[in-house]
Amino acid sequence: MMRERVYALDWIRGIAVIGMILHHALFTLEQVSWLFGEPITFWILETGVFWVLQEIFVCAFLLISGICTAYSRNVLRRGTIVTGAALLITLVTAVLLPAFGVTGLEIRFGILHMIGVSMLLYGLCTCKKRWVSVLTVMVLFAAYLALVNLPNTLYADGVLAVIGMPQEGFFSADYYPLLPYFLVFLAGAFLGPAVKEHRLPEHFYTLRIRPLEWVGRHSLWVYLGHQPILFGIFGLFYWLMTL
Repeated sequence: MMRERVYALDWIRGIAVIGMILHHALFTLEQVSWLFGEPITFWILETGVFWVLQEIFVCAFLLISGICTAYSRNVLRRGTIVTGAALLITLVTAVLLPAFGVTGLEIRFGILHMIGVSMLLYGLCTCKKRWVSVLTVMVLFAAYLALVNLPNTLYADGVLAVIGMPQEGFFSADYYPLLPYFLVFLAGAFLGPAVKEHRLPEHFYTLRIRPLEWVGRHSLWVYLGHQPILFGIFGLFYWLMTL
């Protein structure tokens, strides 16, 4: 039996993804312009209004991701896939691009990292095998004690950044730590059963916006592909301008 698709989850996620792509388009254009020696800046990226809009899109994306845990057959499997995709982004932006002299685009713990780790934590803590959930909670508690008691010199930059306490010198072009954003994901997971049980207004389940639905259904692939495409388009444009 096929699972019923909630169209609103798709098109709301599609709107959020497009909002993030527009943000990345401006940021990428700035970076490419610097590489070609003709720097431009977009003042809107530094405004409070833009920050609020960015947070709205991000939180909508996280909320939908949390809600979708109620529909997922295997949250751990999805979390592993998303985390793997996030690590691929880190490999490209923080290792390969700097090797070719392209810096400033390093993503060490961005939105995909946050969602992937959130899915893994949620899946482990809610696993049907009770021993897995108990062991996960014990490990997390031990990690908390370690972070509280170990000297600062023993902290790993990446560990602190994942939690939301980056040390001096840490940089990630896209940075969304577990605190506070994991709480938004959990809020979505809390709402998931209510959405699945049709407790929301009927138009939430029937209203369709097909182009946005497509983006929402393929959000992972769209997110993975948009940055290389943007970089290629802007790079080609500047290269042609120099001919």
